[in-house]
Amino acid sequence: MSPGTVTRFHRFHGENIVLSEDNTVAYRKESFANALTFSEKPLQPREIFLVEIEQNETGWSGHMRLGLTQLDPHTIHESGIIPKYALPDLGLKNIGSSWIYGISKACNRVFQYNHNRLTSLDMLIGENNTVKTGKGHVPLHMLRPSKPNVGISATDTFSRVGIMYIPTSDREANMHYIINGEDQGACVKHIPYTEAPLHVVIDVYGTTKKIRIIQLYGVPTLQSACRDAILQKKLISSLEINILLSLLKYTGNKRPVYTYFTCDHGILAYN
Repeated sequence: MSPGTVTRFHRFHGENIVLSEDNTVAYRKESFANALTFSEKPLQPREIFLVEIEQNETGWSGHMRLGLTQLDPHTIHESGIIPKYALPDLGLKNIGSSWIYGISKACNRVFQYNHNRLTSLDMLIGENNTVKTGKGHVPLHMLRPSKPNVGISATDTFSRVGIMYIPTSDREANMHYIINGEDQGACVKHIPYTEAPLHVVIDVYGTTKKIRIIQLYGVPTLQSACRDAILQKKLISSLEINILLSLLKYTGNKRPVYTYFTCDHGILAYN
């Protein structure tokens, strides 16, 4: 994947956040707060920003918060104070410029305002089960959990949680959550999306400990493709696959230390 197509977290974030893997993974190192993250770039109309929950931590209440903000992360950083919480610090205190909600276990379909009509995501699905987004077609299976689990909830590990906004006029748009491949309907309407760029804001809050951006646009890295293939076959856990992938170190001459790595049905060769 070329550098220009990688979706990353912004380099400015809460003090308890540690970014890794080219700023595509966000980990809260301690506490349950001071864990705000932002998208590196503003979200485009109909573009999906998708993360997977990689790790949870018991002992806390509440879960990840997710939304959109017109506040620029660089401006927030320059102010000297990145908010401790997305709610109420960023969301409720900036009504009209930030739209943020908590992701709960009962999230699926709670915002569906009309059960008798197709959701916006349904209407974007085209041939071969691909979703037509603002940045190209995305396979529908990419929006679903990497480790199949019938009983998976929005806040469980392996759950995939996304956000997008869909213009309804030349000035306004509706914000949608996509939870494990299901459009939740319009949770916020009449967002003035042309007034200022909209960054994604995620609070890695409460029980949510670590999240990873799912790369929907461009060709995924070999490591990412291998990881997803193994998890889909339920061969090993997320922790184990991350340990295995950490073995793919490069020497000074850029040759991999490990030449072959077992993945899915066969062997992937690193040349």
